[in-house]
Amino acid sequence: MLRKGENAALDGGRVRVAVSAAGTPIDVSAVLLGDDRRVRSDDDLVFFNHPAQDGVRLEGAEIVIDPDAVPDDVSTIALVASVDGPGTFDGVTLRAGVHGGPRFEAPAMAEGETVAVVVEVYRRAGAWKLRAVGQGWASGLAGLATDLGVDVTGEPPVEADLPERISLRKETVRVSLEKKGIGGLRARVAVALDASGSMRRLFKEGVVAEIVERMAAIALQVDDDGALDAWIFATEFARLPPLRVAEIGAWTRDNVRLHEAVAADGSRVSLGGRNNEPQVIEDILAYYETRPGEPVLVLFFSDGGVAKSAQIARLLREASDRAVFWQFIGLGHGRYGILEKLDTLDGRLVDNAGFFAVDDIATITDTELYQRILSEFPTWLNAAKTQGIPLGSN
Repeated sequence: MLRKGENAALDGGRVRVAVSAAGTPIDVSAVLLGDDRRVRSDDDLVFFNHPAQDGVRLEGAEIVIDPDAVPDDVSTIALVASVDGPGTFDGVTLRAGVHGGPRFEAPAMAEGETVAVVVEVYRRAGAWKLRAVGQGWASGLAGLATDLGVDVTGEPPVEADLPERISLRKETVRVSLEKKGIGGLRARVAVALDASGSMRRLFKEGVVAEIVERMAAIALQVDDDGALDAWIFATEFARLPPLRVAEIGAWTRDNVRLHEAVAADGSRVSLGGRNNEPQVIEDILAYYETRPGEPVLVLFFSDGGVAKSAQIARLLREASDRAVFWQFIGLGHGRYGILEKLDTLDGRLVDNAGFFAVDDIATITDTELYQRILSEFPTWLNAAKTQGIPLGSN
């Protein structure tokens, strides 16, 4: 058993390292580093949505390394454990062990760490070794990744003409509403943004920031105060401060980010990297239940990986008597679970949800996007009115 800071030689051939935490669910990942202890690119982070890179592969809670396939410019592979969900590693025993080789049990942490490099597999004089590390970060995966050179913010550039462009998009929304016979609609608009690990490219390339801008135009047209309510979610969720068009540049910079969010109440939330839709759906429903008024249009974006279909179906059934319509928008070719079956979901007072998926939302015109987003909303309004669901001033 190695002690912290010690190292041991590894036998030749493939290396399989198991990482575990006593009594705490974790995500396991690996980071490929050069001699400068920095990644060569963002692809050097190996995790559940990017499970293989240059001879390093994630298999469940194990990292498998094929030394012959690791490029010469990679000198270290850091094996990382991060808390899956709420909680920290305080008092938790982290372990790592090579199959048929050395093992390490890290000393317990006590300063709110939520992510840790447990061990490193590194190259020295042509041979591979294991180093016992046990170093944690209270700043979460975002802090560790930033220290190692991974861009985890997905922070888009801020443009000075955003408010003017949204005004033009507001006019496109107005025309779409008129064509659907609901030109005088008053509604509150909410957006829910998937921030799971597989969304990294869309955040980094500014696609999510543009989605927010395009949805803000809907709120500007139909909401009396022109504000867009917003949630962001992965394993955990945060209700963000409301977005107002005059503040969109700063709001986007501060809130359209992966891994960690600052909620409307000022608390910091470690989002994690997996999909957990039911939690955020429940919070959206609870938020509006205590704030009666105009109907709510929820614009829910996901790139797939929807696994909790039964829970989502139950929530939509239970909420079918509420003045809330859910428009789910799929971003790509992901597994959308129950979202793809909403048209046949039984047990609801009214059909309170719609779904469509797009291959590349950045290439769709505003006119087409707003037409698709608003396609089922008028039908729901009529059905809700017939069933006596309160619709505010509509």
